Amino acid sequence: MVLAFLITWSCSSAQPIDPNACWQTIKHPPHECLESIKRIFHGHVHGIKKECCETVSTISDLCWPIIFPSMPYIRFLLKGICTVKYSLH
Repeated sequence: MVLAFLITWSCSSAQPIDPNACWQTIKHPPHECLESIKRIFHGHVHGIKKECCETVSTISDLCWPIIFPSMPYIRFLLKGICTVKYSLH
């Protein structure tokens, strides 16, 4: 298990993350991804647009705890929804 961690861990993930950069990634217009994600919390799963899914796929795993500190698994939920809906990986 430690070997798997060492293989998948990269130097870039060890770098400190700028919280402002994380927020700008998800708030960046024109797709207003943050609003689409908030609607998912109210059961509107089908409202997430492809552009937002593309943004979700580019957000660093280190940014998710900054953006949603009380929801550690939100990135997996969103990536799953986007994979099913738009076949994005």
